Parts: sequence; structure tokens; C-alpha cells
Amino acid sequence: MDKGWMAVWPVAAFFLGGLATQLTGWLAYRRQQRERLQDAAAAFRERRENFELENLQRLTDALQTLGRTTARAHHADMMASRETRLYGVELLGEELAEDNRVANQDVHMLTGLVLDDQLREQVKAARTALGRPAGMLRADPREVDAVFMASLEQLAKVQDQIAARIREIYVRSTADMVAS
Repeated sequence: MDKGWMAVWPVAAFFLGGLATQLTGWLAYRRQQRERLQDAAAAFRERRENFELENLQRLTDALQTLGRTTARAHHADMMASRETRLYGVELLGEELAEDNRVANQDVHMLTGLVLDDQLREQVKAARTALGRPAGMLRADPREVDAVFMASLEQLAKVQDQIAARIREIYVRSTADMVAS
């Protein structure tokens, strides 16, 4: 009987060794699969952050341009109102009107690419506010000026929000790199 068990041990050891090899291979496969998923998730997160950063930076520039063209248009209307005592009676110059239209279009296009829903709504509200004075035709210039100043405040707030989001992305990506 002892000899029978002696003959079984090499076979059992062979099967146990094979089982251990299979288990080790399976664990290595699972570890590699988990690492590939983590790498893919990190790459996706990096692409998303790069997309968001690029578009937020472009939006900041577009909002600056829209603010400047709106201010130029407002100034022209205010100067014209000195004679007429009414705002928005005269047409803007062709170049200024085109600059403002393009700036509005750029902000509108880039707003749709803002990933954060709340920030996107704030940008829309600021764009709408900047356009409000242009719609106040034949109004009292003082009233329009107050609306214009409020729109500039709204623009400044949304620009601060965008800057905060950009900082947040950079801080998080830096923290992720340090943690890796």
C-alpha cells in the first residue's frame, strides 16, 4: 500500500503543479486586464480633460472678443444717443456689426461644447445678457447703460467660473500624476 501511494504522488504533484501554473497564469491575466482597463480609463480621462481645457480656453477668448465688440457697439450707440436722446436709433457700422455677429456665433458654437451643464447655462445667460442692450431700440440711454453694465458683471462672473474650472482640471490632473 505504501508503494501504491508512492506511485500516486508524482501524478498528483504533476496535476497540482499544472493547476498552480494555470492559477498563476489566470491571476497574471486578470492583473494585466485590470492594468489595461486602468490605462484605458486614464487615457480617456486625459483626452476628456484636454478636450475640455482646449474648449474652455477658446471660449474664454471668444467671450473676451464678444465683450469687446459689444462694448464698442454700445459706445457707438451711446455716442449717437447724445443727439437723438434715444438709444439704438442709428445702425452700427458694417464692420462692427460683422465683428459682433462673428463673436456671437463663436460663443454660441463653443457654448455647446462646455461639458458642465451649470457652466454651460451660465455662459448662455451671459451671452443673452450681452445681447440685451442691442434689442433696446429707441430706449432711454441711461436705462440701456444700466442693462449693459449688468451684462458686463455677468460676463465677468462667468469668466471667473470658467477660470475656476480650468484651475480645477489642472489641479486634478497634477494630483493624478503625483498619485501615479
